[in-house]
Amino acid sequence: MGIRVWLRREVYRALTSPHRRERRRQRAEAKRQRLGEPHRVHYFHRPEDPVCALMAPLAAGLCERFDIELEVHLVAPPAADVNPDPARLPGHARRDTAALARRYDLPFTDPGHEPDTELAARAARIITAALGNGDAIQAAIATGEALWRRDDAGMTAAAAGFGEAKTKATALATQSGTALRDQLGHFQSGTLYYAGEWYWGADRLHYLETRLAGLGANRAGETPASLAPPPLEIRKSGDCNGAVLEIYPSLRSPYTYLAMERAFALADRWNARAEIRFVLPMVMRSLPVPRRKGVYFMLDAKREAERLGLPFGDVCDPLGRPTERGLAVLHHAMQQGEAQGRAFLLSFLRGVWAEGVDAGSDLGLRRLVERAGLDWSAARAALEDDAWREIAEANRERLLELGLWGVPSFHTGELAVWGQDRLWQVEDELSRQAEPQAMEQRQ
Repeated sequence: MGIRVWLRREVYRALTSPHRRERRRQRAEAKRQRLGEPHRVHYFHRPEDPVCALMAPLAAGLCERFDIELEVHLVAPPAADVNPDPARLPGHARRDTAALARRYDLPFTDPGHEPDTELAARAARIITAALGNGDAIQAAIATGEALWRRDDAGMTAAAAGFGEAKTKATALATQSGTALRDQLGHFQSGTLYYAGEWYWGADRLHYLETRLAGLGANRAGETPASLAPPPLEIRKSGDCNGAVLEIYPSLRSPYTYLAMERAFALADRWNARAEIRFVLPMVMRSLPVPRRKGVYFMLDAKREAERLGLPFGDVCDPLGRPTERGLAVLHHAMQQGEAQGRAFLLSFLRGVWAEGVDAGSDLGLRRLVERAGLDWSAARAALEDDAWREIAEANRERLLELGLWGVPSFHTGELAVWGQDRLWQVEDELSRQAEPQAMEQRQ
């Protein structure tokens, strides 16, 4: 292992260290108590972001349950370097938000189109007017409901209740909120920030709830049920009669590592055929992943790994040559059979994300190959075969056709979904596909 590889491995270890996180939390809490400050939570809102349609009411619920001071900030759309596919993102965000809304029984339905730009601008002006009087979160909720229904009368009623700022004042408020978010280290709206840590989206809120409860900040004196508990796979089983579950992994995606073993187990429980459709990492497909985005993803992956009981954090980043070598061997393994492809994919991901194995070296790659039950001599010869490149490109094009671009993604039946934390949707879809089979058997 070269010195640069070793240094990067040490950086990842430090970044994801639970002990470092706990020390940081203790320092933040000691400082808060010393200064006599409240538990201050920052919420970053953008009216036209569907994620905020859920986060605004959840943030209000957080205020009811915990003794916190909520500061609302307006922010601009994500910058180009953190938004790799602006054409597909809005539609995906609406569909994903609608699925979460159904899961949590929250009021959002995908209207099938983007919100009206004039109404969105007016919503921002109304929220700006409410920023200084403690009503900003209620203004965000009211304007959000009107915005997504394209309800002019509802927006007018919100303006009557909360006021409406001038365009210049709104622009300044948005500029200030965006600058603060960037300074604190995030890149999106629909995010909550508390004492050094970020919570993006409804299904990460439970982490903040647990943290605040641990600090004794809950109002009722006891910890209530979570506003938005993590959606867990039900772990049922059924017969989909060999239906295909397309799985789109990347060897450089920590979320792919978190998903793969569970995805294969899910396919097996439902008698579905798991079809691996590997793609190159985003950064190797000329899609930007700037540092602040990468840091958030690593920290988020660490806490998700802890929740799932998976080792994570001894990372040897496979960017570049290690990923190319891994994909060459994965292609070779898949030609040997489905079981061999699965085994090598799992071995590689665990090695680079949890065991610090340098897949760019022959010593490291051999360890991953032989652990998967493959012959090293044959795998080493496969490194000279570039046939995997055309397959990866075809898989990428297929992924884009599905309206997705990130990994891990999954497609089966009528469902195309992105994220290791969306496997519960895959299970719901497989259950739906199995129902006709069960009906036929009963008849």
